[in-house]
Amino acid sequence: MVIFDGDADIDLYQPMPSSNFSFFTMHIVFIFSLSMVPLMILACPINFGYVGNITWYDPTCFNASSIVSNESQCCHTIKSLFSLGLARHLNVSSMFLLPENHTSVSCLKDFQVELGSLKVPIHWVSTCLDPEYFVSSPSFCDRIESLDDWFRILGKKTPIDSFCKDNLNLSNNHCVNCLKAIRITYQNDLMPINHSNAKSCLLLAQLYAAGSVNVHGPESKDVASCIFQLNGPIVNMHYHSFLTKHKYVCRYVILPSAILLVLGAWISFRDWVIMKCKIM
Repeated sequence: MVIFDGDADIDLYQPMPSSNFSFFTMHIVFIFSLSMVPLMILACPINFGYVGNITWYDPTCFNASSIVSNESQCCHTIKSLFSLGLARHLNVSSMFLLPENHTSVSCLKDFQVELGSLKVPIHWVSTCLDPEYFVSSPSFCDRIESLDDWFRILGKKTPIDSFCKDNLNLSNNHCVNCLKAIRITYQNDLMPINHSNAKSCLLLAQLYAAGSVNVHGPESKDVASCIFQLNGPIVNMHYHSFLTKHKYVCRYVILPSAILLVLGAWISFRDWVIMKCKIM
């Protein structure tokens, strides 16, 4: 198409100048980068796939008539299941808890999806777990946020280091001795320091035993059954729903990113047209 302006003829279909093309490309890259920000904010560092693979069963979590309470038996099980994920997080990051609230909320959503795939009613997660509780903070337990903090305050020769290091099979005394060591460390070393946050300090002691001390790591079934008391008659709860999990990914990750990319491309093309008209 040719536009006549006096003696000047301008062809709108001529190749885009390299400067304009660079501007267009940078604009797309910028919009794409912005679309990745929500993904980085919402990303949970814990893979909760273990929920469907380890040995655990609590009938109160599947019974619709169970009393919904934060102090219920099911909530105890739900907290232990989530704590096992925190132990895995400690094992790879050396941090006991999650970095900030957005990450904690994202982790609870992922955790809820895994439980939902096992037909556990979704209300249990919001009833039993508070995302703010699992955010790393100096006030959680005497400024202990990382393994370095633990070693600085308690050292590397606690009873946990002595009795929770190896086999924790329920058929021998190793598990009993480890649980006693966790209790002793908690009562003698952590409670005198921070009596007001007793439950929080007990959680750190459990995470330290499972995620740092035991040589088999938090992936071990003995760690789950001993330290977090996750056991039951069902050997394998693997009942994952591929469709459910990927619907969640599509709804909260892929779809928003695609919308942002399309919007960014449209804005970039509009700006290029406006710039083209100004040149004319």
